[in-house]
Amino acid sequence: MQKLSFKPFERKILINKLKEAFPQYKIQDSLGNLQVRTSGFTVTGNVQLGLKPNKGEITTRTNLDMVWAYILFALPLGIYILSKKNKQLAFENEVAQQLREILEPTS
Repeated sequence: MQKLSFKPFERKILINKLKEAFPQYKIQDSLGNLQVRTSGFTVTGNVQLGLKPNKGEITTRTNLDMVWAYILFALPLGIYILSKKNKQLAFENEVAQQLREILEPTS
């Protein structure tokens, strides 16, 4: 989980810029949640973005943040998620870096 702070921004503009920046990924905006996915349904290729545009705050979440719940209720799935930890963290960092580039333009 990463917490990022920026100047206040518009949600629709951010979504459009993410689509431009990540044409290879699926940007999904449903039920108030924004997700960046590598494909349709995947356990390890999903970064959920919690947006507070008026405050300029973004929180990234992955399945790795809830791995202990997966281990407790579904041991094989929890072990699988732990085995893909580096891949998930790299994907989350890639999304966070792109958010910084979009929302903190250099002069």
